[in-house]
Amino acid sequence: MLSKNNKLIKDTLKLKQKKYRDESGKFIIEGARFVEEALNENKVEYIFYSGKFASSKYSSILDANCPKYEVEDAVIKELSDTETPQGIIAVCIKTDYDLEVLKDFAVIIDGVQDPGNLGTIIRTADAAGADAVIIVKGTVDVYNSKTLRSTMGSIFHLPVIYIDEFETSIDILKQKGFKVYATDLTAKSYIYDFDFKQKTAIIIGNEANGIPQSHIELATDKIKIPMIGRAESLNAAMASSILLYEVVRQRIIK
Repeated sequence: MLSKNNKLIKDTLKLKQKKYRDESGKFIIEGARFVEEALNENKVEYIFYSGKFASSKYSSILDANCPKYEVEDAVIKELSDTETPQGIIAVCIKTDYDLEVLKDFAVIIDGVQDPGNLGTIIRTADAAGADAVIIVKGTVDVYNSKTLRSTMGSIFHLPVIYIDEFETSIDILKQKGFKVYATDLTAKSYIYDFDFKQKTAIIIGNEANGIPQSHIELATDKIKIPMIGRAESLNAAMASSILLYEVVRQRIIK
């Protein structure tokens, strides 16, 4: 049984910091269902588990063909970000993707700061059949523990593409035949006015400030969701769900 002084555990604890996640290309997940999802997608490098987990109804997960280490309960608690951890932690490997994976539907996330919002947008993009999510520099870390939990496993289904050069990336999308739509409350046209059956990329902006004006100007069109009540805006994750499912609606209804 490994104690908290073990080097592998010390290295794993570092992954709770973004700096070390970026340097190593690895991240931490926890919970039986999440770990099982990662195993199904061959993303797990190794697993830590408690004695209690080994005798739980989820113990068959430990039959997986990857390195596994029993650790003290204190280690699980230190690695976990939940109040009542299930007793299983996995270290997973990030996969790098580029814009070449895109076929006809992309979601660009530009400055979203709430981990729960980001995770929910990724989950929605997965459900809506997007090719990938594109993360613009300045957006909250995808591999933040709260973000990961909010994806409910979709982080392993959907390519995540990081971009630093927004203008260059939008140019590449346009060259690939994409129409790029920027969500903007000042837009004159509603989401129902456009043909999303063609190659479509939708930009989702920051919760408070929206999309930077310089980025909006690079879009093909500005779009907005009708707001006929007195609310000034919608939650970013809720707005993205409406937008992405308008794409789905147009594509599946003949």
